[in-house]
Amino acid sequence: MNPITGLFHSVFKRQRPALDHQLAVGGHWDDVGRGQFAFLVKEGLRIDHYLLDVACGSFRGGRFLIQYLREGRYFAIDKDSSLIEAGIDRVLRPAHLLEKNPQIYKVQLSVEPLDLRVILGARFDYIWVHALFDHISPEVIRRSLHDLTEVMVSGGRFYATIFLNPHGPDFLGSITWPRNGSLDGAIVTFPDREYWHHSLEFFEKVVSEIPELRLDACLDDYPHPLGLKVLRFVRL
Repeated sequence: MNPITGLFHSVFKRQRPALDHQLAVGGHWDDVGRGQFAFLVKEGLRIDHYLLDVACGSFRGGRFLIQYLREGRYFAIDKDSSLIEAGIDRVLRPAHLLEKNPQIYKVQLSVEPLDLRVILGARFDYIWVHALFDHISPEVIRRSLHDLTEVMVSGGRFYATIFLNPHGPDFLGSITWPRNGSLDGAIVTFPDREYWHHSLEFFEKVVSEIPELRLDACLDDYPHPLGLKVLRFVRL
């Protein structure tokens, strides 16, 4: 696969319907974008680290990470080429962030194994998975944890936001998540369909299948309007 950054000159010659790149990734463009960056820096991200932004979308958080990291150290994947293209055209290019040589790939996670070592050609100190696990099934999450562990350095950190089901794996009901404390714009999550919620027991079981990976903590200090929690994994 080729980096999208190597193709964007031809991509933008095609006529496409206008895409609202901010609303398409859930809105809250500035506060959630800055919140992602501030959280990772608080968690120890340095300018010389290599970071993989999984489900980067239109670079709501990626724009801050690209600016912060040294040239060529920001990698990103997403399945939606239209979001990537809109983000490159309307976010990265106007801010001259393409000069930082971000490595951006169109990749779709699935239940089929992916050799991300070959696709990306790098290993990462930090992997950031934001607002993805609520959109994909447990089977895809399980496969993705296996595949992403393979591109982590020893001692590397993997962070993923989730809607946490606090009731355990046998809970079959839905959960309502107010937005900034209000039911206006609230999200409802389910155990068997999108938006998904997941239990800690599920992740503990998956990690038990991956000897190199440890579930280190479930963090509740991530400032997100819908109350997302952050799981922190460490490669041993």
